[in-house]
Amino acid sequence: MTDESLPSADVAAPLRERRRATTRRDIADAALRLFEQQGYDRTTVEQIADAAGISLRTFYRHSSSKDEALTFGLATGPSELASEIRARRSLPFDDAVLDAFVSVAGNDHQRRELRVVLGTPALRSAWLAAGRAARDDLAELMTERDVVRPAFRARARAAAIAALLTTVIEEWTFSDMSLEPLAREALSVLAPAEARA
Repeated sequence: MTDESLPSADVAAPLRERRRATTRRDIADAALRLFEQQGYDRTTVEQIADAAGISLRTFYRHSSSKDEALTFGLATGPSELASEIRARRSLPFDDAVLDAFVSVAGNDHQRRELRVVLGTPALRSAWLAAGRAARDDLAELMTERDVVRPAFRARARAAAIAALLTTVIEEWTFSDMSLEPLAREALSVLAPAEARA
C-alpha cells in the first residue's frame, strides 16, 4: 500500500467527528423518547443504549451518565450561537444576536428536549450552565466588536441579553408561540448596544 492510498489525517479526523456526532445524536434521541414515554427516573442507561442500538461501552464512550445523554446539545448551544453571531458581522450587534438566536434555537426537536430538561430537576443544572456560557460568549463577542465599553459594561449587557433569551426560550418551550416575535419583544427592553457604547 502506498502513502497515496492511505487516508490522510485531515480526512480521517472529520469522519471520526461526524461519526461521533451521529452517535451522540442517536443517544440523545433515544434518551428523549424514553424520558418522554416513561419519565426520567424510570429510564436506565441500559434502556437508552438499547434504544440507540449501541452497547453500554459505546454509550459510556459518548456520555458519562443518562443526564449527559440528553443535555449534550445544551453544552454546545452557546458556542453554536456565538459562531452564528460572528457570521453576521455586517449586522448591528443586537440584530445579529436576534437573527442568530432564532436560527439556532427555533425548532420543534429542541422544544421537546427543553420540555424534558426544564421539567426534570436533575437536568436543570445543565440549562443553567448553558446560560452562563452564553453570557460569557456574548461578553466576548461585544468586546471583539467593540460594541460596549468598558469590559464590565459588556459583561453586564451580556448577562441581561442572556437572561432575556433564557426567558424567551422558556416561554416558547411551553407555548405554541413563535420564537422570533417573542425574542424581538424581549430584546426591545434594551436600548441598542451601539447607542450605549
